[in-house]
Amino acid sequence: MLLKNENASIRLDFVSYEFPETEYGMDEYDKNWLQLRCTWVDEDGYTHKDSNACLLAQELAGMNAGLKVLAAGIKDRYDCDFISSDLSLFAWAEGELFRVYISFYLPNTMDGDDTAELNCTLTGPELKALIEDLDQACARFPERK
Repeated sequence: MLLKNENASIRLDFVSYEFPETEYGMDEYDKNWLQLRCTWVDEDGYTHKDSNACLLAQELAGMNAGLKVLAAGIKDRYDCDFISSDLSLFAWAEGELFRVYISFYLPNTMDGDDTAELNCTLTGPELKALIEDLDQACARFPERK
């Protein structure tokens, strides 16, 4: 999943479940945390990379569905409601375009920049390409019961 503007970009890769093997006694949350890898190129051209288990598989599916509703024009806004505050994503329609705000907490950075943030504008086809990326991630990481 790649979002970018004229000056910066954030790429999120859905890497794995935080706990690849489910064990007896794990609850629905422990089974479904996803490890995300962030590559953030900031406004100064510096690249920051970090990983964080901050999104549940069921939240990934919900985000995907919410963006599909936005793209279809059924609603004019999508606001995430993720359990972890380490990832945020908001999107809204502006005429024929879509504005997106994303933030991702970088827990292991030592340089003082601990949160990747980006505002960008997407065309309809760009939003559909983002949704296709999320469709693939949902197929790779379904909610485990």
